[in-house]
Amino acid sequence: MNNTVKYIGEKTDTSTDKFEKELEELLNSHSIENLCDMPDFLLAKMIIGFIKGVGGPIKKTLDWYGVDSVCHPKNMTIDV
Repeated sequence: MNNTVKYIGEKTDTSTDKFEKELEELLNSHSIENLCDMPDFLLAKMIIGFIKGVGGPIKKTLDWYGVDSVCHPKNMTIDV
């Protein structure tokens, strides 16, 4: 059964489509949807939405601090 739901104005992002489907299957295989009484495909969509939603602000924050990631400064100089 294909539970793909697209909402009005929702953009298709093929880079996460495969991951979303695998996440849906993983949630279903562990019956995680029963913990919150939400269908696995909607739960997977919500998790993907969260990841996309926080990605930009996290990157902007790291940029503001001058780092590429939490562990890797952009302009690291080592004094010898």
